[in-house]
Amino acid sequence: MKLNDGQRLRLLEHVVINVMPADCSGEESMIFNTTRRTLRVQGQALHNVEKIVLPLLDGDRTIGEIRDAIGEQLTDSSLNQCLEFLMDNRLVEESWEDRDDLDSRAYLLPQISLYHELGFNQKDAQKHLANARIAVFGLGGSGLIAAINLATAGIGFVRLCDDACILPADSLLSGSGLNKIGAFRGVEAARQIEAIGGVTQTEIVTDNLNDDTTINPLLADVDLVIVATDAVSVNLAYRLNRLCLKMQRPLLPGGAAGIEGNVGPLVFAKDGPCYLCYRMRSMACSKFPEAELAVEQLLNRERRSQPRLRENLPIGQMLVGSYMALDAVKMMLGLPMATDGKLLHIDLLSTKLTHNVVLKKPGCPHCSGKQVTGNR
Repeated sequence: MKLNDGQRLRLLEHVVINVMPADCSGEESMIFNTTRRTLRVQGQALHNVEKIVLPLLDGDRTIGEIRDAIGEQLTDSSLNQCLEFLMDNRLVEESWEDRDDLDSRAYLLPQISLYHELGFNQKDAQKHLANARIAVFGLGGSGLIAAINLATAGIGFVRLCDDACILPADSLLSGSGLNKIGAFRGVEAARQIEAIGGVTQTEIVTDNLNDDTTINPLLADVDLVIVATDAVSVNLAYRLNRLCLKMQRPLLPGGAAGIEGNVGPLVFAKDGPCYLCYRMRSMACSKFPEAELAVEQLLNRERRSQPRLRENLPIGQMLVGSYMALDAVKMMLGLPMATDGKLLHIDLLSTKLTHNVVLKKPGCPHCSGKQVTGNR
């Protein structure tokens, strides 16, 4: 890699460096180690590189200034060889112009380091996340966990959509603060995100979410829609499925119920399965399809969530919310998603995680050629 004396290089903070004593041939070994990589280089007087060069790679000095500081302690040829090795193996990065701003958000540093190890430019990766806009519907369980995890990952904007108030059963929201009972879920979720002190801007939506006119503007300017099916009405989950398909907005459903949690399938491409495809196939494969369908139709007529009919463990909601946030971050970074055309199933008793392919349902009212329209 060509060197530019105006560059400011910073040695990555997550790299551990050790210099091994010289062997019988007189060559020393310098080992660079991260959680994902181990690099070894051999040469003479490598301990001088460790003592003289590496401390100067703090991002404050240009390469030209480093040359002046080293003087005659190391030849230009040796310095160039050292810096080129570090750059070619991505052990240094160009200094961030807004380093002071990043240092004030130290909680982001470990994940930014991981982005680098995954092959991303650290600044570009964080910029992608900071520019991302995500809407989360349903904040009583897994949706709350997803929203908080998105904030800790540095997502720039999260729209918190929930018209329900906190109930005593909302253990992840109420906690020991009984004065929170009766407050809007979205308000408390925003408070918890603001306590992180990060980069995430929140918008609270407490409007009634039972018609297309109200929901459409909430989907128009976001990159991804997350719906926590354990905290919204069945009607709203289906409505979001239909509207996201119509507006070509990716939709990621997920929720915990009983001893299991489900994440996906990601709804986006019209030639792929949608959430209604999955639900219809799930009901058809149940032990008593007619009874399952009757319950689904009953809940679909309701315009509010029914947490009393969704027994679960808070741990299940935390797992589902974390997996939804993880897939959202991977989507923003262009990484493969576990839920693309698949259902991620979590069995809490066997602690088993499985991926099940979801097939498109022929004649599906939402994603087939003839879509159901209207405000139902």
